[in-house]
Amino acid sequence: IRHEILSKNSGIKVETVVVDFSGDLVEGVERIKDAIKGKDVGVLVNNAGVSYPYARYFHEVDDELLRNLIKVNVEGVTRVTHAVLPGMIERKKGAIVNIGSGAAIVIPSDPLYAVYAATKAYVDQFSRCLFVEYKSKGIDVQCQVPLYVATKMASIRRSSFMVPSSDTYAKAALRWIGYEPRCTPYWPHSAIWCLLSLLPESAIDNWRLGFCLGIRTKGQLKDAKKKDL
Repeated sequence: IRHEILSKNSGIKVETVVVDFSGDLVEGVERIKDAIKGKDVGVLVNNAGVSYPYARYFHEVDDELLRNLIKVNVEGVTRVTHAVLPGMIERKKGAIVNIGSGAAIVIPSDPLYAVYAATKAYVDQFSRCLFVEYKSKGIDVQCQVPLYVATKMASIRRSSFMVPSSDTYAKAALRWIGYEPRCTPYWPHSAIWCLLSLLPESAIDNWRLGFCLGIRTKGQLKDAKKKDL
């Protein structure tokens, strides 16, 4: 990413700090603190996250996946924000953007992705509370709520009008920084949210359960084929 940024924007300086959020997070955050010491960090975007390899019932989630979901999606965003926020308070300005998910907010439930959806509900509430706590100190805190984006984590390779590429989503996301404590920057996603709000929750629950059961079946078949090789 560093080389890509420099190739498009000559004359700027880019520093990188590699942190494995599923590993020693405390040590990793200390390295982040050292890297930003004395620097004016104007915007923090917490977009590190993990999800399920594919849909599964809660009792089928193994210990390693359970630990990583909570550690990366909850502890990661919390610790990094805690590390960066004091500098923003001192300068009386800054913006924090936390990437949530429609799985926690747009739909009433996300069956077979229970832990992932719950971690993103944490991100939403965490962001809202910080927005109220720090808006008087010149710091904007926002939770962005995307639906599907064509990424490796979502297991979607091709982008479309309803499923933007990461670049397309990022451009929309940047335009919304500082406007609302919770938003869906990509407008087709906002349109879907509006339509879903008109439907009974039970209907959405039933549809989502059936959809995710289909994903689970495909994932299990894929795993079975790998074992046969």
